[in-house]
Amino acid sequence: MTQLPIFATDSQTTRILIRATNWIGDSVMTMPAVQRIRELVPAAHIAMLCPGKLTDLWRHNPYLNELIPFGSKLDLEELRRHQFDIAIIFPNSFRSAWECKRAGIPRRIGFGGHWRRFLLTDIVHEPRDERATYENRSVDGKTFRVKVFCSTRHQSERYLDIVAYLGGNRDPAPPRVRLAIEEMPALNKFMRDDGRPVVAINAGAEYGPAKRWPAERFAQTAIKVTEIVDVRWLIVGGRDDVEISREIETRLREAPLAESSVVNVAGKTTLLDLCALLRFCKVLLTNDTGPMHIAAALGTPTVSIWGSTSPELTGPLSPRSVIVREPVECSPCFLRKCPIDFRCMDRIQVGAVARAVLKQLGAEDKAAPKQ
Repeated sequence: MTQLPIFATDSQTTRILIRATNWIGDSVMTMPAVQRIRELVPAAHIAMLCPGKLTDLWRHNPYLNELIPFGSKLDLEELRRHQFDIAIIFPNSFRSAWECKRAGIPRRIGFGGHWRRFLLTDIVHEPRDERATYENRSVDGKTFRVKVFCSTRHQSERYLDIVAYLGGNRDPAPPRVRLAIEEMPALNKFMRDDGRPVVAINAGAEYGPAKRWPAERFAQTAIKVTEIVDVRWLIVGGRDDVEISREIETRLREAPLAESSVVNVAGKTTLLDLCALLRFCKVLLTNDTGPMHIAAALGTPTVSIWGSTSPELTGPLSPRSVIVREPVECSPCFLRKCPIDFRCMDRIQVGAVARAVLKQLGAEDKAAPKQ
């Protein structure tokens, strides 16, 4: 993909708006593209239009000059007063392109899906084999419709295609979530360092139950690991994860684990708190979720459990990540709910996950837990 540059790379007057994605994981996966845009136009003013709930991910990003948070409704008049020259629109949604046009931004660049081509001045074409198709799949006499991707290129590279269209470097780069030193004491609201390694458990998954390994297996894994290494368990999650997190906490306390060995903060943290806590942890044990991407971008080792989705497409971008999955004939299906027997998750055994956690803790040689 080559073309003439969209703008002069040495311009100090160019004002660029990047429309951020709306979800945690997608936001982290756009960070390499944001870095490459800054490298392309080092002197330009780059602002990010970002959902208010996600500003903590971008608060200290060195490639941005300005953050413009928004809530359920965007103030188009305020955005118009910024007088941006170019909008780079990461979400492939009608609304994001419509808002940038309504804000009077003269050049609007993005993918052309979701009936929005007429709202863009520049359309970045998606490779045909990366467009999702649907097919019927039959397993054990039951037929259901699943999403299929012919390509397994990572989602982060699709955002880099936009950079290439702009005339920039599309080589992958590791995403980074940055924290200020003064933000780390937020940890003291929840826990203090007692010298033992902390392993976080994130058992929720916002997309749907098909991505959730059973709560009892998370608890069984924690118990197995604790038999080998004296660790503390930090249970994290959002407001929708309170019930599943409470179930894990109850099982661990019944094991019994010492009172100080289990801390449950599900539903109690801000996004900034979560970032600080994950940065403090030695390992995150998780489903395929946004916090998995945050931990990877903070440099925290992860053990992630995969069933209905594809780590090739949206896995954590970190060499310190371990993927646990069991290949089955119907995975990945990208469905929110399993239409059959949940075999992709049920076949993942506690022993295999415990071994992965011990490996990340550097303790795999102490014991090999049996299933």
